[in-house]
Amino acid sequence: MTDTGLRGCIPILCTPFADDGEIDLPSLVREIEWVIAEGATGVAALAIASEGYKLTESERDEITRVVVSTVSGRVPVVVSADGAGTEVALDRARRIEKLGADALMVLPPYFVKPDGGSLYDYYRRIGEAVGIPVIVQDAPQLTGVSMGPALWTRLANQVPTIQYIKAEGTPQGPTLTETVRHSEGKLAVFCGWGGLGMLDALERGASGSMPAPNFTRVFADVQRLHESGETSAASNLFHTWLPYILWTMQSVDYSVKSAKEEFVTRGLFKSAQQRQPAAKLDAVSLGQLAKWIAWSIEQNN
Repeated sequence: MTDTGLRGCIPILCTPFADDGEIDLPSLVREIEWVIAEGATGVAALAIASEGYKLTESERDEITRVVVSTVSGRVPVVVSADGAGTEVALDRARRIEKLGADALMVLPPYFVKPDGGSLYDYYRRIGEAVGIPVIVQDAPQLTGVSMGPALWTRLANQVPTIQYIKAEGTPQGPTLTETVRHSEGKLAVFCGWGGLGMLDALERGASGSMPAPNFTRVFADVQRLHESGETSAASNLFHTWLPYILWTMQSVDYSVKSAKEEFVTRGLFKSAQQRQPAAKLDAVSLGQLAKWIAWSIEQNN
């Protein structure tokens, strides 16, 4: 098995769509080049904030191919591979590995809530089916499925490919600490949920973050400063950006819409189109977002 050594800022790529809802691959390529230039140490595709659940299987394969070929080995490529049933997730995981992804990110099944034994079997079978690392994505506020360090440690001890946890639940900090302690370092942990707990996560030994792509430079620089011992500078930078990050994290759709609108303004995307279903921002929210995007561009230029 290949050890990718995932670390740092691995943004969740938005999936760009044209106004007619078709995938806009040239915009996807521009997004990838932009986040790498901003300091991304990896990229993640087909996740929740990528609107991965709105894509057909052939579209998922096409996007994976484009991401892998565009990145061309410069940074690791993480691709989400999960499903409402184990066989669906297994099929996606095997295809993604064949298409050249460096790691998988896997949510638990949640249409029918699994018990502990079913969860163990689900992740064990996926981990044994591939030869690339697996990130277990824990997002109980979205899935309604509860997991924890005891299950993850059992999996890590039995399945060598299961190496990472992306924690999205709250409070996040104690979960990160307990995961590292309980697994005796076998599991590395990533800060999820938009990176809102990033400073706490870094103090607890997190390997990195997986934020929205428009915040790539912020999270890359916060981690770089923190790890170089400049903790006050890291804190100041994070808190400068926290109001905008908090605004986007009102919901997943707010986060996606914010990133897409910012990328349109930056000339990376031709359209901020989201596939349905998607929550629509009202006129007041769109006005607030426009101000945040203008501020963001001013800060980064």
